[in-house]
Amino acid sequence: MPVDRGEAVYSKVKGREWIEKILPLAWEELCTKYRILAGVVVLKSWNDESFYENASFGFDDDGFFYSFLARGEEGWERIKSASAPIQFSSDEYPIFSSNSVATVMGIRSSIDESFIGFVLAEADLNRVEIESLLYLLSEKISNEMSQNENSVEAKQTEMRNIPHSQTPLVVSILPAISQKILKMREEKILTIFGPRGSGKKTLAKWIHQETRPNATCLFLANVPDHLGKLEKALSVWTEETKDGTLVFLDHKKWSLGQQKIVMDWMASGLSQSQVLFLNDEVDQADFLPGFAKLLRRNYVQIPPFSYIEKQDLKTIIVSLFKDLSLSQNRSGLELDPSAIEVLLDRGFPSNFTDLKNALLSAILKGKGTLVTSNELESGHSNLNLDVPDAEDLDLRRGIQALERQKILNAMRIFSGNQLRMAKALGISRGALQNKMKQLGL
Repeated sequence: MPVDRGEAVYSKVKGREWIEKILPLAWEELCTKYRILAGVVVLKSWNDESFYENASFGFDDDGFFYSFLARGEEGWERIKSASAPIQFSSDEYPIFSSNSVATVMGIRSSIDESFIGFVLAEADLNRVEIESLLYLLSEKISNEMSQNENSVEAKQTEMRNIPHSQTPLVVSILPAISQKILKMREEKILTIFGPRGSGKKTLAKWIHQETRPNATCLFLANVPDHLGKLEKALSVWTEETKDGTLVFLDHKKWSLGQQKIVMDWMASGLSQSQVLFLNDEVDQADFLPGFAKLLRRNYVQIPPFSYIEKQDLKTIIVSLFKDLSLSQNRSGLELDPSAIEVLLDRGFPSNFTDLKNALLSAILKGKGTLVTSNELESGHSNLNLDVPDAEDLDLRRGIQALERQKILNAMRIFSGNQLRMAKALGISRGALQNKMKQLGL
């Protein structure tokens, strides 16, 4: 039932619905009635440890960010530890209205007394009635949030007890992988073919953990062009890994001489290391016949998403969404069936990369507990949102992924207000706009 402005304060709505639908309207009414110049209500998210702005009043179009109340700052710690309203003067702190006093009341859970947010009101002077208002409002918010806290906490505990999937999702579409691993244990070689973004490196890491978990695994994107140096490098890598795993990433670029050196090294039996080759294509015209035969001795082919049955793709989407939600400390999120249908009908040229970008972007931007099709980005990004693993030494890609995650988080917290986002991120508004343009936001 819709609520008209002017009636929100007297609403009979309870619990989470009151917090999300009524409180923003009631806050505006109260600020107007008590001649509050500006103010905000900041609350803890329902499904993770982040905080978001639930309601605001009196700010101009650019909004305002109270930098001294950012998490970890002195003001934040004062609010968390105080049991009564405290004041911040414009003479000492950067607040919105000049010559005013900001009164802040922390909000604590009525169940376990944990800190779950605060209410801030700026007025032209320190008035007792404002302190009383904030005290009563914080009690009201605490009671309404606590009505849902038991069920939410139980759900989060249940989700936390579900471990991250140790088996990569790509394994679910490779029914013969167990036989390939058994063969690799004997012959110490496996080639993984698959298109870009199909999970070849992830699968290689998992195979190493399954077969030689206590040994070293080296990922080698480049090998020396000089054949003598290549022979020496193979000897060094063999000594470093001992009975571990060597993973060659770009052997399709090798010269015929490089292929011959590696073939001879493997045939010599001098190394106890197992070897994995990762390649995009099964056929390669520039390979020596013997090297091509070596690659096909024991191989697995990862299909592109366009060849995967819809039911299998749906399983991948749901499982990946759950893992990404847990990795972002948003374990209470759910993926709306309509969003799943949109993803099933969408093409993924870069396979897991495109799917992960779509899901992670929606997780970072979504404010509620249900991610709908509206949160899914249209099109495809050439940037991977996920921060690369430690083995990936591409520093630029790692920085871009981290910057994009931080900006998307700020967009969710500040509802897209760029000035407040910039202040929270510690950069200028112009720099933020440039970053967003560079990162495709």
